[in-house]
Amino acid sequence: MVKYFLGQSVLRSSWDQVFAAFWQRYPNPYSKHVLTEDIVHREVTPDQKLLSRRLLTKTNRMPHWAERLCPANVAHSVYILEDSIVDPQNQTMTTFTWNINHARLMVVEERCVYCVNSDNSGWTEIRRLTSRLTVLYSRVRFTYFKRFMIFFFCERGFY
Repeated sequence: MVKYFLGQSVLRSSWDQVFAAFWQRYPNPYSKHVLTEDIVHREVTPDQKLLSRRLLTKTNRMPHWAERLCPANVAHSVYILEDSIVDPQNQTMTTFTWNINHARLMVVEERCVYCVNSDNSGWTEIRRLTSRLTVLYSRVRFTYFKRFMIFFFCERGFY
């Protein structure tokens, strides 16, 4: 089964403020479910874009039926990779996150694009596409769905 969510939000903060806050999210006393945040790779490209890969460990519990399918030591934590591309010249930041464990049961992918709001340059717009696949359904159908979604949203300027 595949479910997806497409959302758009406006933050009443400048792109610079949102960008700075994004890198300071964790540790956070209000996000106790995030256990670790590690930078795996970071580089500045010749065209001055910042590329990063981070590994996050979260404590979000799986449903009880799914916990029975996993060893006890991994059922209570989720490892998430986050890739990001920051383009300071165009004031855009794109993040792509996905879980790397429990992938036999479910894969959750999220892509966010942060950019200056077209109506108010002092605000930041976030376009978010989240897809969830219950892998027991079918990887083949997910690949087709993923290709369709990328084509669909590229045509409409979301990426």
